[in-house]
Amino acid sequence: MRRVISLYLPRWPTDRRRKSSADAPPSRDVPLVLAGREGGRRLVTALDAVAESHGLRLGVAVAKAQALVPGLAVMPAAPAGDAEGLERLAGWALRFSPIVAPDPPDGLAIDSTGADHLHGGEAAMLSSLVERLAASGIEARAAIADTWGAAHAGARCSARTTTVVAPGTGAAIL
Repeated sequence: MRRVISLYLPRWPTDRRRKSSADAPPSRDVPLVLAGREGGRRLVTALDAVAESHGLRLGVAVAKAQALVPGLAVMPAAPAGDAEGLERLAGWALRFSPIVAPDPPDGLAIDSTGADHLHGGEAAMLSSLVERLAASGIEARAAIADTWGAAHAGARCSARTTTVVAPGTGAAIL
């Protein structure tokens, strides 16, 4: 029976930038947003949990965000760097299964068919995956299901960090 993992990285752009030594990122307690251009406006395209806790949201003008949150760190968005980072992360995830692919802009798709027993079962494999990323400063949620769609929905729509969708019940989660 086919099993697919969807790994969702809700804060991938900001988590990746914090890990980057070249960018001299701010400490974790400083709110961070990434800015991109839409037409002539600079807008928030990604934000970390600290910035969100201050009431900021995606799409807010950067000038407004800076006025609302003193000490806000603003870095330029780097979609190409985010995509390259997902490729590298996919290579790292090969330790869990031999079939891994980036799921841009914020995740990985992993065909884990037959690999879960090597990691103590599906729940243990998902927990290990999420915990290893968390130890590296990357927020992640993961779900496993019979289909990519059900796994994708489970990872992105569940409040839990890991979700195991029982075989044959993927339609219910959709």
